Amino acid sequence: MSNIELPPSGAEPCLDSDSPRPEEVRRQLQSILASPAFQGSRRSQQFLRHVCERSLRDERGTLKERIIAVEVFGRKATSDLAADTIVRVSAREVRKRLAQYYVTSEGTAAEIRVDLPPGSYAPGFRYRSSRQDVGAPSLEPASKPWMKRRRWHWVTAICACALAGALAWVSLARWAGASHSRDPFVMFWEPVLDAPEPLLVTIASPTVYHPAPRVQKAEVANRLPRDTSPQSTILAPPFKVDGSEMIPVFNQYVGFGDMVAANEVASMLARKSKRVSVRMSGSVQFADLRQTQTLLIGAITNRWTMELQQSWRFQFGRAPAGKIVIVDTMDPSGAKSVAPLSRREWSIPATQDGAVQEDYILVCRIRNSLTGGLTLVAAGLKQAGTEAGGRLLADPVQLGAILRKLPPGWESKNLQVVLHAKVISKAPGQPETVAWHIW
Repeated sequence: MSNIELPPSGAEPCLDSDSPRPEEVRRQLQSILASPAFQGSRRSQQFLRHVCERSLRDERGTLKERIIAVEVFGRKATSDLAADTIVRVSAREVRKRLAQYYVTSEGTAAEIRVDLPPGSYAPGFRYRSSRQDVGAPSLEPASKPWMKRRRWHWVTAICACALAGALAWVSLARWAGASHSRDPFVMFWEPVLDAPEPLLVTIASPTVYHPAPRVQKAEVANRLPRDTSPQSTILAPPFKVDGSEMIPVFNQYVGFGDMVAANEVASMLARKSKRVSVRMSGSVQFADLRQTQTLLIGAITNRWTMELQQSWRFQFGRAPAGKIVIVDTMDPSGAKSVAPLSRREWSIPATQDGAVQEDYILVCRIRNSLTGGLTLVAAGLKQAGTEAGGRLLADPVQLGAILRKLPPGWESKNLQVVLHAKVISKAPGQPETVAWHIW
């Protein structure tokens, strides 16, 4: 069981003899936070740790929604808490996870109980059963009043235990049912939504070539006097222009499909009160990616997609003729696909103007990325595929339909999905799954 550091104890409140001592509560809190019930949610760990420490320091007056939003989740003091419900949602999640913990064998054996009453952010601490020595049954005549009171105490305790067990069983059943029917779209994005830092979105930055000044002058000289078109092909004679007169320009342009994908995901997360940080891949260093939740948009022109994909099954590459492909690096006979794979790569016909009638997309969710954080990928062979990948990630219906067809447990593993989409009038249609791999 992993160790989770708790804040320094600070000033301890005076507790009566029937209440657990602060050091006992902290030991129990360590066990709770390290249990499977809380291991999957960093946000729940942060919330419970904070409210327990404040209570143990006799600072319950600070356990207000706005103060918790600022101190635990980094919200601004002026945030609209009617729209941003992160504190209320986190409290409900903690109550659910506490109920789950206390019906496990570890929780059942725990001497101390930590509760978060509904409608309050101040936890309660109590021994699971009374520590007072109630003594052995007396042989005194039953007619004595104190004997009757003692019998009623026993009956009350037994009823209370039975009721607690029934409530715990109901809570577990509800939690199990909720876990089984949880929205796959929420499970897909949960690590991002739970992380305190913004999602880093890196957009591909293709290299664009500008004509040198001499070529621009020749182009103007060959233009008709009344031609004021802001965009046109170079009119200089080809034999007067060579490659040395085309100047590469880096980190100044993005593809339209990449921009749409970033906008779709950013808008979806904004509705969930999650911030994003958008940067061009050429200006991002590996240090920026470490321990960070990252979305890589784009394939060949996103340097980090190409560098981080080396250990993945499905990878982007170039065919001998220079055509961009998605390659299955494993034996096709072992692929998990909708239909048996007859080839080890997916590509689309090359056209002179870049227009396509179809595209292939790679969507990834890598939990144990080389960065140490979660890495997501949405990238097509062309910009239409990248646009479709971004729209898919932001659409609960589309993404949910795909995830529901995957084997149980995908949410805790690495995931890659290859998809195909028709392109009509340069707009991608809804993609369909071609192959997937989970490990």
